Amino acid sequence: MAYLSLYRRHRPLTFTDMSGQDHITRTLSNALSSGRLAHAYLFCGPRGTGKTTVAKILARAVNCEQYPVSEPCGTCVPCRNIAAGVSMDVIEMDAASNRGIDEIRELRERTRYASGENRFKVYIIDEAHMLTAEACNAFLKTLEEPPPNVIFILATTDPSRLPSTIVSRCQRFDFHLLTVDQIRDRIEHILEQENRQSDLEAVNLMARLADGSLRDALGILEQCSAYSEEKISAEHVRIVTGATRTETIEALIRAAVENDPDEGLNIIEQVVYSGRDLQLLLRDLTFVFGRLLLQGEGEAGFNAGKSQGFESVLQNYRGKIKRELILEAVELLHETGNELRHARFPQFILEVSFIRLLRLLHGQHLEVPADVTEEAVVDRQEELAPKKWPQEAVVAPAAKDKSQGAKKPVEDTYDTAPTQEDGVVSTGSSSGTSQLPGEDENGDLSPESDLFARLKEDWPRIIQEVKKKQKSTAAWLEPARLEDLRGRLVCISYPPEYNIHQLRIMESSHRKLVEEVLSAFCHLPVNLKAEFEQEQGKAETTGWSNEGSLTGKISESDRVKESSPEEGSPGKRSDLADETSDSPGPEADKKSGGGSTGESSKKTAPSAEEAMQLFGGKLIDPE
Repeated sequence: MAYLSLYRRHRPLTFTDMSGQDHITRTLSNALSSGRLAHAYLFCGPRGTGKTTVAKILARAVNCEQYPVSEPCGTCVPCRNIAAGVSMDVIEMDAASNRGIDEIRELRERTRYASGENRFKVYIIDEAHMLTAEACNAFLKTLEEPPPNVIFILATTDPSRLPSTIVSRCQRFDFHLLTVDQIRDRIEHILEQENRQSDLEAVNLMARLADGSLRDALGILEQCSAYSEEKISAEHVRIVTGATRTETIEALIRAAVENDPDEGLNIIEQVVYSGRDLQLLLRDLTFVFGRLLLQGEGEAGFNAGKSQGFESVLQNYRGKIKRELILEAVELLHETGNELRHARFPQFILEVSFIRLLRLLHGQHLEVPADVTEEAVVDRQEELAPKKWPQEAVVAPAAKDKSQGAKKPVEDTYDTAPTQEDGVVSTGSSSGTSQLPGEDENGDLSPESDLFARLKEDWPRIIQEVKKKQKSTAAWLEPARLEDLRGRLVCISYPPEYNIHQLRIMESSHRKLVEEVLSAFCHLPVNLKAEFEQEQGKAETTGWSNEGSLTGKISESDRVKESSPEEGSPGKRSDLADETSDSPGPEADKKSGGGSTGESSKKTAPSAEEAMQLFGGKLIDPE
């Protein structure tokens, strides 16, 4: 006889032999003993929980010679034939392979014929959720009013994909995942029947790694039996499944709690290159941190981890980590698991996550002090709320200059004009920052004199808070450095190569989100301004026009040129566009004698026209 897998050799033959699912076996046993059978059953539940096993026990019980009886006898001819799979009246159908309307029509035709040797014809349809919509509609009438002595049993792992018209015509039974203790007892029973020896730790590990599926547990047991003909040890189970040792997990947690990055990264490298299952490692870490949340519930957390083999870890680190930080650690581990599924270099993902865990556990948590009430925060915000700029204050000066025909310097246009966008006031440069209510002449808030120091210290935590709300905003903010605090204007700076980051962070959606997090940290409304880092005495900044659009960046030397009111000077607004579109650069000034008159600009026009004719270009109005 061919070799049979453990789960097939040790499939339960009666309801009493079933592990778990007492709510189902008891209901069916009572229905069988009283003869109150339904014509259709729907068995739902995860894999390996006993759906097909219960269906076969039910098929034997209804055709047993001693019916009505709560259990099949197992000795009569119908019971033996059905158990051996040779009965013509028990038909198993795989709906994943026979899912079309033609197969259902054939099944419907076969139900018209009476049973040949047994009392009932039983149709077991596995993976019923794979039936097509047309097949389900064709099956409805037969399922609702089947011929006499016909019973349908539908098994599925995803009942949500079945039409409600199918579900409503069946008696539904939901199978639950088995507990670790139930799986451990079943493994020990099978080891005794197979005359095999195993360590208690190995049995517990197999039961834990099965994830509530008894068939998976027996599959692990069969692999370990083939790996070693001797006594099965816990190390054999770890080699076969790729599970990480409990001592290694505890050492990794110790490195995180004691802020030891060298030890933590070394452990991660050893785990990766020893071929361990990294998803199992993250699952165990998530389990440990999750059970540490139960540290305030007496022995609940300890007992929850005892069956999983982590009782020593939970006992050593109970009460050593704040509950708020544990919640964030669980969320971080969950995100890492999702990233690890699609990672080409999993070691880097784990190392970055461990560094983030260190920063999370040992950084200051952004929260309102315990002695500050919500009413006090609201009052403080109303007291220090910025007064909105009157619309005339923004528009009137420009209109006045236009009416008088004055030439407004480019510096004033680009830097000093305050803007108002959605009620948020921002300025263009430090020199043009106006004093806001509640500030002294130096632009500082006296009650919060150490606010900038706290902001600088907790800047990584602020980025993490932004990332929780929107990851894209945090990505644009990450290269920035906290530069200055001018009143209630938080100034950040970017290196010149991060020009796109500076532009993006000042967009309305990203800027408002960052300002929201900063305001929550400072307990008062603040605004955000992005600049470029100072290089060689030139502070390149980016301002915002009255319409809220980007006006550009100008170095200090260019501002001095452009502020000149002389006729024909490149600082004039009208000539700025000419220089941008026509002037070839500093070489043209040298050829023209270094002058900046209108005549010299006319001389450069023919060369520009010749260049356009040569390269096939055209002049575009910069306005």
